[in-house]
Amino acid sequence: MNSPSPRGDASASGASFDAIFIGSGIGCLGAAAVLARHGMKVLVLEQHSIAGGMTHTFRRKGYEWDVGVHCLGKVHDPNAQLRQVFDFVTDGALGWARMAPVYDRLVFSDRSYDFIAGAEAFQEELGRAFPSERKAIATYLGLLRGVERASQRYFIQHVLPRWMTPLTYPVLGWPFRRHSNRTTGDVLRSLTSDSRLLGVLTGQWGNYALPPGESSFAMHALMAEYYLEGGCYPVGGAGSILDTIAPVITRAGGQLRVRAEVKEILVRDGRALGVRLTSGEDLLARHVISGAGAARTLGVLLPERWRPSEAVRALQRIPQSIGHLGLYLGLRGSPAEVGLPATNVWVHAGYDHDANLRAFRNDASSPLPVVYLSSSSARDPAWTQRHPGRSTLTAVCPAPYSWFERWEGTRWHRRGPEYEALKAQLTERLLSVVFDQFPQLRGRVEHQELSTPLSTAHFAHRPRGSIYGLEHSPERFRQPWLRSRLPIRDLLLVGQDAVSVGVGASLMSGVLAASVILRRNVLGDIERQSSAYRRAA
Repeated sequence: MNSPSPRGDASASGASFDAIFIGSGIGCLGAAAVLARHGMKVLVLEQHSIAGGMTHTFRRKGYEWDVGVHCLGKVHDPNAQLRQVFDFVTDGALGWARMAPVYDRLVFSDRSYDFIAGAEAFQEELGRAFPSERKAIATYLGLLRGVERASQRYFIQHVLPRWMTPLTYPVLGWPFRRHSNRTTGDVLRSLTSDSRLLGVLTGQWGNYALPPGESSFAMHALMAEYYLEGGCYPVGGAGSILDTIAPVITRAGGQLRVRAEVKEILVRDGRALGVRLTSGEDLLARHVISGAGAARTLGVLLPERWRPSEAVRALQRIPQSIGHLGLYLGLRGSPAEVGLPATNVWVHAGYDHDANLRAFRNDASSPLPVVYLSSSSARDPAWTQRHPGRSTLTAVCPAPYSWFERWEGTRWHRRGPEYEALKAQLTERLLSVVFDQFPQLRGRVEHQELSTPLSTAHFAHRPRGSIYGLEHSPERFRQPWLRSRLPIRDLLLVGQDAVSVGVGASLMSGVLAASVILRRNVLGDIERQSSAYRRAA
């Protein structure tokens, strides 16, 4: 699908590239692949030694873990929109393995609840657990679908010229904002007074890192609806995402560079014209696309005189989402031998998620509010070929950055004995949860490693170690400037701050950015091409 750049080539304007990307997360990679396939000269810059952003994997002693891709929704169906985009940016090279019908299991002290793929199965299973709440559950599912439909019009605004915002924001945005302006807890309490059902329906709150009393219902609904048909995992592991997108970029003449940290976005006369690296090298482009998040892009990389005051004030009000602990376990034995499920397991301290997190924030000795257990080795059909006789498990728990702030500025692996002692204590607490759920893993742990919010800040340059960017509160969705088109001309934003949390949403933010640059409906192009392929087949 190569075609000429719509406004002439880069060299004609004195630029070295048509588009430079800050970061190599899925938003940047996806947009770069689209632009490269349209004949544009692209450069993707990654400050880390490994490209891929939060889709990359890391290895220790023969083991491999993903850091941000645990499962994806809406990619099992080749006709689904998100799957079509993945097929386009990977040239169909990325395979998907569907998870078991029970994609999530929520564990409480008194019992567990299964989320089963398919809206009807989901509704029936929850109806059996809460027979007197069947009407509330049906209404809830209807709301999820309504928010998903409204979001399509809401995100159309991202590709429209900024001068149209006063006209489009009230009209296109209102059906979505009537949901995003309310908290998850507020909406659900209008459906039911059953505290256990409330706790179960919001039991995936870790997917967007904000409990129901603080999160926007629109964010909750988008995430819950996204997984209703179940989950999938990339065949070959999360690293296959980069491995299949990168060749699409490079075959078209694009470049990916690692250890290339951007120090500053170059601006002249209100227009972005390139970047300056920490090495002192200046790189010029007709467009700059940032996957570094809104706070870092507008508050750090953009020269102070060009920082939009509206955005700066909002970024002071809207905090970053909470950080996390990640315990990575290497286990002796294949997934079948150790009995690890492909199902995600959420272990909760109780049904009141707001109270659980509040207590933990105030007192680290309080029960862990939620622990998410996930095994990529159990859901990747190609795992045993790469790592015979081995398995992995990841345990994730929210953790405030403030607990680790005093070690800010220290070097990785050299933060001192107090830091290591705190990590050891937290590791033991997480291990206790792991062994409580999977007692058969005792004696099989060959490697264990704990990441903290400082790890995320160090490796991913995420402010305050946040993997989900700006917290997804009602206030976050009230920002008309927070969109693909930023207030600086030819500067665009991709990633979770541009749309919402998750790999799928971040990829779609890349499609939106590419649509702005190409001045065409890229998503429509991809859908038409996919339909043509199906007819030809």
